Amino acid sequence: MAITQDAWFVDSYVKTMRQTITIDLGGTTPGLFKGALFTGTVVPDFSQTNPAWNSAPWNAGESSGPGYTSGGQNLTVTSFAGLSTTNKVGWRFNTVTWTSTTLSAEGLLIYAPSLTNKAFLFRWFEGVKTTADGDFEIAFHTDGAWRTVLRNTA
Repeated sequence: MAITQDAWFVDSYVKTMRQTITIDLGGTTPGLFKGALFTGTVVPDFSQTNPAWNSAPWNAGESSGPGYTSGGQNLTVTSFAGLSTTNKVGWRFNTVTWTSTTLSAEGLLIYAPSLTNKAFLFRWFEGVKTTADGDFEIAFHTDGAWRTVLRNTA
């Protein structure tokens, strides 16, 4: 198993914060971001320069099978904002469902098609999730697909 964690891609995070790429992480237009499912054969490199869907290592190991289309599905951001929990930010998405699928996946790559498929975040499912002629659904935590502490509470 090559996947052992979830994380932001350093290059994408830094370029977004430095505004060398421009994207509204809170933009609610469906398809501004997409989510592609991956198997445990992919070896994530969170420090790579210009990580992108369909570019190494993300050009292999994508889930496949009935009900799944390469590249995944459009995601819809519901917010990128401070959380009610002190000193935390969350990136929230609507639930996404692939219907009538037969597949397995260990994680979700979140990327922006409008930025040459630039990868932003990879979420690990902490194991293999499968469907057999069923729905594969990701219902994100109420605090979001990603939550991070901005400072200590002291």
